[in-house]
Amino acid sequence: MLRVGIIGARGYTGEELINILLRHPKVKITYLTARADKPIRISAIYPQFKNRLDLFCGNFVLPRALELCDLFFLCLPHAASMETTPLLLSQGKPVIDLSADYRLNDYRSYEAWYKVKHSDRENLKRAVYGLPEIYKAKIRKADFIANPGCYPTAADRKS
Repeated sequence: MLRVGIIGARGYTGEELINILLRHPKVKITYLTARADKPIRISAIYPQFKNRLDLFCGNFVLPRALELCDLFFLCLPHAASMETTPLLLSQGKPVIDLSADYRLNDYRSYEAWYKVKHSDRENLKRAVYGLPEIYKAKIRKADFIANPGCYPTAADRKS
């Protein structure tokens, strides 16, 4: 059973990901985070998870996250994943980033579109674009996947 953590579980992307992963036979959600004054049960935020997922959602704590998880999904707003990704990858933990931070493999393109400086250029080239129709072989071997969003699937990732 693959133990996964969802960083940014309180937003729409996190909610949808929880729904998907709860149906996966080889995945167990073991860690949830969201910025919070105090930890709160995920079922208090999303009642549909009552009796399906009994976890608290609180602030990200790296040592605890590393202990509880084999793999991480990042469901953060753009610019936020750049802070967390290097911490997890440096500890040998695979990451699937659902934000836009690593979808473009050129920092200049990212900065032009998002008007934010890309602070993790080292891992930008490392990310495998998660479009299985084109990159299936690379995805299978990857420890870092940049998940496509709603519109980038129609565009070539190369700048």
